[in-house]
Amino acid sequence: MTIFIRYLVFLGLAFLAIILGVVLGDYGPWYLSWLLGTGLMVLVAALGGVLYEAQEEAQPHAELHADAAGQGKPPVA
Repeated sequence: MTIFIRYLVFLGLAFLAIILGVVLGDYGPWYLSWLLGTGLMVLVAALGGVLYEAQEEAQPHAELHADAAGQGKPPVA
């Protein structure tokens, strides 16, 4: 039964996409690229934030392991 419901949902989405394509006409590709580009920018910004947080969390651990190995920080010139 769930496969049939999924089929109906995707059929409805396809129908909606066809209707929007007909209504928008030549502006359809512009709106599609705007929508995809905006979504991609949001994802890249979120990924940058996640990577920044991961680097901040890893930095104290790296310094702790470097001190334990006897390497420490190099002298500042």
